[in-house]
Amino acid sequence: MAVLKIRNHHLPAITGLLDGLELAGSASRARTKLHASLLVHLEALGASEVELARQYATLDQDGEILLDEAGGFTLKDPGQASEFKAEHQALMGEAVLLPETYENQYAVLTKALAEYPGTFSGTDATAYDLLCDALEETTGKEVP
Repeated sequence: MAVLKIRNHHLPAITGLLDGLELAGSASRARTKLHASLLVHLEALGASEVELARQYATLDQDGEILLDEAGGFTLKDPGQASEFKAEHQALMGEAVLLPETYENQYAVLTKALAEYPGTFSGTDATAYDLLCDALEETTGKEVP
């Protein structure tokens, strides 16, 4: 079975794109299965980001991250800013490997994206390109 490879930092955009695609039949099923898998990884990524932040952030008396008014946090040691940034970038650069849920799922999705009648702009256009690249790498079939 084919395995799709997507970097963590692309998960939100690709998940958003898949959520908004209007597909029917087997293409819809292929999209929905991939979307569900991506959501599981996106949730795990969020938990990993919080755990990483907890290692560097100022914590309250209950061990929770102290958030500022903007929703960000302060480093307990400002001298570790570059270390935190490097670890966060490494986490976001990790690839998620997504095996097909069923045979030919990615081939069906590749075909549906190639024939998609809609247009994409902005973040969706970028996500479309990233997803097509990942599918091409996985299936060996180019998405025109």
